[in-house]
Amino acid sequence: MYLSNSRSRLSRGRAGLRAAAGVTSVLRLPGEGCRFWAAGRCLYEESINPGLRREFACTVLATLEGRFDEFVVRGEILGISCEQAGRIWEQRMAQALNIGWDCANFTPLRDDGGEVMCLHFIEGVCLLRMPCCPGRCRRYELLSGSVSEQGDGYE
Repeated sequence: MYLSNSRSRLSRGRAGLRAAAGVTSVLRLPGEGCRFWAAGRCLYEESINPGLRREFACTVLATLEGRFDEFVVRGEILGISCEQAGRIWEQRMAQALNIGWDCANFTPLRDDGGEVMCLHFIEGVCLLRMPCCPGRCRRYELLSGSVSEQGDGYE
């Protein structure tokens, strides 16, 4: 008991000494350049187990998956073949995909094919639902081809 109390007093004393000496806390280096970094978010968990954490999934994509799953179940109940189901899905795709972008964070981004994608959508997940990057951590891996790997250009 005495040892733990003295340790806590000692740590409080060190903190007080640091503050009195004008020493600030250590700042973390940013995570930019890490292969798991994307727009200030950490993709490490998703890269290890893609799709495991449903809370990272894009809500619009999850709605589309639900609609397709309902369609498949109805097709199985009615005994429709895969070829017939494919033709029906193509005919009704516009209606099935007309769900509206019911995400408050949807930011349109036109791709080369003319399709409207969301700026925050990457590999099936919403970047805004991913955890914020804490900076360089034990999982930090240098992105191949980054500036620091190629050298600083002064050689």
